[in-house]
Parts: sequence; structure tokens; C-alpha cells
Amino acid sequence: MSEVIVRNRQELDVAMKSKSELITIEGDLAKKLQKAKKISKLSKAGLAILTATLGVAAAPVAAITGVEIAAIIAASALGIALVLAIFKEYDEVSYNDGKLKLKRKKE
Repeated sequence: MSEVIVRNRQELDVAMKSKSELITIEGDLAKKLQKAKKISKLSKAGLAILTATLGVAAAPVAAITGVEIAAIIAASALGIALVLAIFKEYDEVSYNDGKLKLKRKKE
């Protein structure tokens, strides 16, 4: 099982495209993904509302979708598509001290 350590979005993109079994994300990227993870659990309707209103203030979107403002801001900064792709393809193993460990889901 190969493990890849990433610290930025470009490294994460490469790790995902190469279908790494284990990915450890460190630093600010890990913190943002941890906050944005809640976005991946939204219903299709919630996602539609979120994407349609990203240019608007986060507070009304949070009230409608039930997602924290911090998660909305983090997901917006990273890209909703990236957040959804990560948590669709990988399970969170752990999050500790700014390190997010992910394991690829079985196909």
C-alpha cells in the first residue's frame, strides 16, 4: 500500500489521479478539507443551493443548507468539486495535529 504526503492542491490532484491508496494531507490544506468535509454530506438540493449562491454572503446559505459558515468558506476556497471528489473516493482515517489521513475506498 503506497502512502503519499501532500501539502498543496497540486500535489493532492496528482495523488488522486494516480489513485494512491493512502494520502496524508498536511498543513493548511488539511485544515480546510476537514472543515469543508460537511459539504460532501449535503443532499443534491443542498448542493444546488450552495453552488447557485456562492457569490452571495455565506450566512443565508448556511441558514438554508444547515452547513456552518466556516465549511462553506473552506469549500469555496478549495473548490466544491474537489471536496466532493475527495470524500467520494476516500474515507477519512484520522485527523490529528493538522494532518488528515485518507484511505481510498474499495471499488
